[in-house]
Amino acid sequence: MPNRILVTGATGYIASRLIPRLLERGYAVRCLARNPDRLQGRPWARHVEIVQGDVTRPETLPAAMHNITAAYYLIHSMASGRDYYQRDLQAANNFACAAREARIEHIIYLGGLANPQAAIAPHMRSRILTGEYLRTCGIPVTEFRAGVIVGPGSISFEMIRFLCEHLPVLPGPHWLNNRSQPIAIQNVLDYLLAALENPATRGGTYEIGGPQVLTYAALLQKYASLRGLRRPLITLPGIPVGFMAWWVDKLTPVPAVIAYPLIEGLMSDSLVYDDSARRLFPDIDLLNYEQAVDAALSHLTPAFVEPVWSDSPGVDRQLKHEGFFIDHRSLQVRASPSAVFKTLMGLGGARGWLFLNGLWQARGWLDSFLGGPGLRGRPASENLQAGDVLDYYRVELVQPDRHLRLYSQLKSPGEGWMEWKIQPQQGGCVLSQNVYFAPRGLAGCLYWYALTPLHLWVFHGLIKAIAHRAETQPDK
Repeated sequence: MPNRILVTGATGYIASRLIPRLLERGYAVRCLARNPDRLQGRPWARHVEIVQGDVTRPETLPAAMHNITAAYYLIHSMASGRDYYQRDLQAANNFACAAREARIEHIIYLGGLANPQAAIAPHMRSRILTGEYLRTCGIPVTEFRAGVIVGPGSISFEMIRFLCEHLPVLPGPHWLNNRSQPIAIQNVLDYLLAALENPATRGGTYEIGGPQVLTYAALLQKYASLRGLRRPLITLPGIPVGFMAWWVDKLTPVPAVIAYPLIEGLMSDSLVYDDSARRLFPDIDLLNYEQAVDAALSHLTPAFVEPVWSDSPGVDRQLKHEGFFIDHRSLQVRASPSAVFKTLMGLGGARGWLFLNGLWQARGWLDSFLGGPGLRGRPASENLQAGDVLDYYRVELVQPDRHLRLYSQLKSPGEGWMEWKIQPQQGGCVLSQNVYFAPRGLAGCLYWYALTPLHLWVFHGLIKAIAHRAETQPDK
């Protein structure tokens, strides 16, 4: 077993799912990240070595590669703008040269699935050429080429998810009828791990996909069907790619600068023509598209969300992520974790919600009118436990002095949660507050957008009021 594995792109989607599986297998993992602070909220961060570095700056790579046997290259530069193509190739060349100097034995690379002999989008051509550039310095490179990856947090899947949730009719260009072979994130990770542990496959290039060939239109409509949504699709000629990327930016977590090249990539088929991966990795049990979507939807709960925000004090963010609208806030509290947790334990019921309590009560009365549970009070005990009723919430998770999560049972077109996390710090602690809402269809999206101005006011005031109460109450 290799001594230490280097994982690049550690803040990215694939790496953040791969790292826990490497740790489960007993590997020592070193992560390369341009901004290590973005990893501080990841549950696996304390179990890995994190090195700051950038593949576009060759001088930062030797330290990251010291005493590394094998490396995963999981990087792209699409977010950098129109010059991403050249940046991708230069970065791959930098990495390959540094790996040769560090005597790394094996590079494993995940690229894009397209026919290199056909006319393909620049993004897909860049992915294929990146593999070639990684080979220029003579190190064996095992390359996997994948198309649409299905899993919570995948750029492709989140585009599908949020477009289907927002749009009652799905407009698109005629090339939505092009074909793909979507693959579950679980299977992508299976291949990446198998390459590390199967020397016989080292140095090969493998096309990987799921067992079904589906059009891009079918991917959208099958997702909608599994969510219980009816989403007719209409094809419209001549829609500019820039216009589509703008809409994707507004409705999904994918920014226009990344959506543009991804949409261009849909203009050609993304299919497996060489089945050598199936022959050389026979133990991998491929999920079909419906199974992959079901698995992703089963993770539509905060317990499985990979945090992509910083818990540094004073950071407030509103974002779309892994099927959720999220309101994230954090601040420094000049009180002990136990004092903050005591304040959280006292929320709700006759004690109220510390900020604009009348609004919380009005929402409970409205919920009762709509047939929901409304305001049900709270247990007499000072300490909440999982399963307890707390007004129109149910307590889902309690970790003393660390974590409280509530599940909303309000009548609404979606599912909601509210949670607080406490991190000890010299002179007090950092309190983070996350509100999650998973919309169901257009009604759920409109519900969240309509309430956003009120949410910004209420959630900001709530975390401030919790901090103030913790700082002023006796800590006993």
